[in-house]
Amino acid sequence: MDRRRSAMRWPGPMSLVWTFAILLPASAPLRAWGAPASSDHVLPLVLGPQTASHAEADSGETLLGELNCLACHTASGTVKARVASRPSPILGAEGLRITPQYLRAFLTAPHNEKPGTTMPDLLHGMDASAKSEAVEALVHYLISLFPSAASTPTGADPLKMQQGRRLYHQVGCVACHAPHEVASAFRPGMNGDRSSASPNALANLASWQAASVPLGDLAKKTTVEALAKFLVNPFQFRPSGRMPSLNLNEAEASAIAIYLLREQAPGLYDPTATLHKIKGLRYQYYEGRFGGDTVDFDSMRPRDSGVADRFSLDPRRRNANFGLRFTGLIHIQTEGDYTFYTESDDGSRLWIGSTLVVKNDGQHAMAEAQGKIHLKPGEHPIIVTYFNGGAEFGLKVSYQGPALPKQEIPPSLLSHLGQPMLPIGSEPFALDAAKVARGKELFGSFGCVACHPTKDRTGTSTFQARSLDSLKPDAAEGCLGESVAAGRPQFRLSDTQRRALRTTLAHQSKLAAPRNAQDQIVRTMTALNCFACHSRNGVGGPDAARGEYFATVGEVDLGDEGRIPPHLTGVGAKLRSDWLGEVLMYRGTVRPYMATRMPQFGKANVEHLVAAFERVDEPASEANVSEIPAENLMRLAKSGHKLVGRDGLTCISCHTFAQFKSLGVPAMDMTQMAKRLRKEWFRRYLLDPASLRPGTRMPSFWPDGLAANKEILGGNTEQQIEAIWAFLSRGREADIPAGLIQARMELVADKEAILYRNFIEGAGARAIAVGYPEKANLAFDAENLRLAMIWQGAFLDASRHRSDRGAGFVPPLGHNVVRMPPGPAFSILNDLQAPWPEAVGKKAGYQMRGYRLDSKQRPTFLYSLNDLQIEDYPVAAPGEIDPKLTRMLTFRGGKATDKLWFRAAVGSRIDAKANGEFWVDGKLALKFDLVGAAKPVIRESGGQKELLVPIMFQDREARILEEMIW
Repeated sequence: MDRRRSAMRWPGPMSLVWTFAILLPASAPLRAWGAPASSDHVLPLVLGPQTASHAEADSGETLLGELNCLACHTASGTVKARVASRPSPILGAEGLRITPQYLRAFLTAPHNEKPGTTMPDLLHGMDASAKSEAVEALVHYLISLFPSAASTPTGADPLKMQQGRRLYHQVGCVACHAPHEVASAFRPGMNGDRSSASPNALANLASWQAASVPLGDLAKKTTVEALAKFLVNPFQFRPSGRMPSLNLNEAEASAIAIYLLREQAPGLYDPTATLHKIKGLRYQYYEGRFGGDTVDFDSMRPRDSGVADRFSLDPRRRNANFGLRFTGLIHIQTEGDYTFYTESDDGSRLWIGSTLVVKNDGQHAMAEAQGKIHLKPGEHPIIVTYFNGGAEFGLKVSYQGPALPKQEIPPSLLSHLGQPMLPIGSEPFALDAAKVARGKELFGSFGCVACHPTKDRTGTSTFQARSLDSLKPDAAEGCLGESVAAGRPQFRLSDTQRRALRTTLAHQSKLAAPRNAQDQIVRTMTALNCFACHSRNGVGGPDAARGEYFATVGEVDLGDEGRIPPHLTGVGAKLRSDWLGEVLMYRGTVRPYMATRMPQFGKANVEHLVAAFERVDEPASEANVSEIPAENLMRLAKSGHKLVGRDGLTCISCHTFAQFKSLGVPAMDMTQMAKRLRKEWFRRYLLDPASLRPGTRMPSFWPDGLAANKEILGGNTEQQIEAIWAFLSRGREADIPAGLIQARMELVADKEAILYRNFIEGAGARAIAVGYPEKANLAFDAENLRLAMIWQGAFLDASRHRSDRGAGFVPPLGHNVVRMPPGPAFSILNDLQAPWPEAVGKKAGYQMRGYRLDSKQRPTFLYSLNDLQIEDYPVAAPGEIDPKLTRMLTFRGGKATDKLWFRAAVGSRIDAKANGEFWVDGKLALKFDLVGAAKPVIRESGGQKELLVPIMFQDREARILEEMIW
């Protein structure tokens, strides 16, 4: 019995049953054009939306491109551009490495070896002997194109196989390819158990084979290494984009490859299978909070496993609270006494065989322990365990022996026993030069080169085919004949497929006209099978059965919109063009909770969609938000900040905000919205979410156009939406909404100001933070004698300094953080062209003299610049929307001078307003009450704007009253 076609038991409650039924489910939203239920073979599979409006002419045009007919039948440039033929896979050095045994079987009978393939049979009609000789010559030629490279086979890994199994069924593979397991096996808590699967679910596994893109006999075709390389970057091998990239990293690609090639690992199911020595060490990776002197890894379940070439912590997924166990063999060349060392932070152990040689237990800084053992030449089992209990980490494993100085154990001496995954039917293969030459000749004469580019660009095709415009639609001979003659490509087309192609050929004048934008969209979405995941204008999207494989990452209660990719109806009016391009070509994504990934199809295959969607969906013209005056924009953004936060509409209950999690379900990141969405679509969506996203859980906060919140902006609906947009337009620079950060030890100013002296982020190690009851706050840098920053809302979370070691800098807890200019605040300038000095603190003549408190515990900072005494008295006060700060600066003593300046602000833009305010980067408004006719000066310096305020003395005293609104 062929072991590859029998039922295989998975370790655990799940089994795999291999089936090759060709039934097409009646409800499938994808179709194989013209596949009859009674067919005795699987037709060339071309997927597309099954709609009554998809006329035969359109179907034929799709087939014309997907079967790459124009590779042989020449056509004008206009026709080629319209048909947009599907490029064939690249062969040779740049292509996927394929085994001789698979090539031999595939070339002999492509439709039998890979049911559903679009590859035609070019050798049908030949007698058996001639066909065998031709196949063998082609095999030798194609194998000769691959660079000779010996590689170590991948070892079978049950954990990796399980990971690959889940990835294959959840990241998007089964949108196009047939699932191998019922969807219920991947629900939380099922652990792969299919015993509760419904009969319909099991039947679907069989019926999906004919309605899915075929995989063929991968276990015979290639290796884990080659398939993983293909999965990471499919465009290197198949530029058509029909096989897209799912943005897999190397570990994920390797796991999926191991799963898809699992038939190469009978040792996982047969305990009597022979194990082989494989280079590298097996490792198991663990996570947990490890305490004590050592860790019992046998009682834990690993988070990951794999092969490492040396003892290293590189397999870790994080930098604290993790463990690793390495197992394998070490090759000893000379008999004698060997000393082994582990240097680690924290604990480690080393065994040779069953002997514990090195015991480096406990939680400690980097420390070395050693042990001796007598070893004979040969292979010896070696185990090294390591754990990190927090903080720093490190591991180094060394040895020394007879005539062998102390050194890290080299990878060349390390190996492990395992089941090497080798292509089924592998056998020694030696190139025959004569067959290579003959194969090269046949590659041209059969017309293979017309479709398949190779590295050596083997001439031009000598295969004779008529031009497209000279073809007769009703001709009995040729590719569309009932019986295709020998020497002509045999696609095994159905009557429906032939009829569709004949209809297209009968109306070739249509092919001479360029596609309009709507046709471009439908053609591209059909060719790339976008309809498998997305619907547009009521067409496409996963059906109920296949939709069960679309899942969330973890247990996230977001309904279908959390697991099913969004519909594309009106997407050109929804998404900004730059973001649509980011999604299609540069891996732009905003749904981390969705397990199914947005594929990348290659820039050349989808770039045109950006303009096409915009042209068809006609987005409304929008006013540029930057045209709103800065002061109005800031006020709007402040109101928007309140609306999305705890005291407004509480958008943070569902939506994340940059790196901050929401208070509930993890819906889309608010900081990405203005970057992605068109403003008018956003407005329409907030007014009526369900009209644009049917089934959404997004509530309407303006039912019938009336605001639910009547306090902010007087309940004016349009102003509230404009305010939210203004706030979100700041992206990741927007302030954190109130209520999003849950402080563990929040310092709150109630009736009096509160001072906190400690390490403050942005204010240094000698910072003095002040929180006012009005909810305006500041941090003063007592080292460099300057106001470092101001912010609004919550003050500080002191938990970092009052737990564990109390190390680190505490950031502001509130919002609207404005950082003041670095460097000295005051300086003498001989003229306004002189650069502002860089020296600060004592080097610049400054000295801290303390502070005094008023009756409400508000500080006046006391410091000096040489013999000039400075009093700095900031006070919070209510503002129009948020609180503001007024700051009285008093200067006494010092030498009389009119060249002393206060640098109040630095920014890329500073604007003077008619009301006396100075706006800094549209975020901070400053106003000054000065003595006499003195006026602030805006100057250019170092590529930025500076706001300098003159300090004018009367009777050896000067005062500046500064108002700060932000």
